[in-house]
Amino acid sequence: MTYTERRVRTVHAPAGVLWQVVHDLGGSNGYHAFDRLWRVRAEVDRLVGGPGMRGRPDALADGDTLDFWRVESVDPPHRLLLRAEMRMPGTARLDLRVEPLGDTESLLEQRTWFEPAGVLGHAFWWAELPGHKLVFMRLVDGIARAAESAGGRPG
Repeated sequence: MTYTERRVRTVHAPAGVLWQVVHDLGGSNGYHAFDRLWRVRAEVDRLVGGPGMRGRPDALADGDTLDFWRVESVDPPHRLLLRAEMRMPGTARLDLRVEPLGDTESLLEQRTWFEPAGVLGHAFWWAELPGHKLVFMRLVDGIARAAESAGGRPG
């Protein structure tokens, strides 16, 4: 069984501007919401044997590390697929997609997947779900705000 969540947001900025914000996530740029929480989670992960925050390269390519993520696929200017390398009972992925909606608007789609490993994985999903819903909702909002500030108009 795989748990999934999907969020879609119209962004009042050209797709190229939105893509740049998506591409630049992480590292010293942060995640546009709850940056301190992301860092605390990464530090806890490091303390239990995970990678913690590793930073990011200037340009992303398949296989690169991006903080505690691994870039599974990057298809500029449309898609960034990340797999979490944090210690957890299962496999988590974050998929960000950008689609143009004309010259001045674009669509941001965010999907999260979690493939639990055993009973502990299922318990982990349900225990983390309220926090994850808030964090990932704010991630979408923050990405949209950053793109609109950089090249569009507030929505």
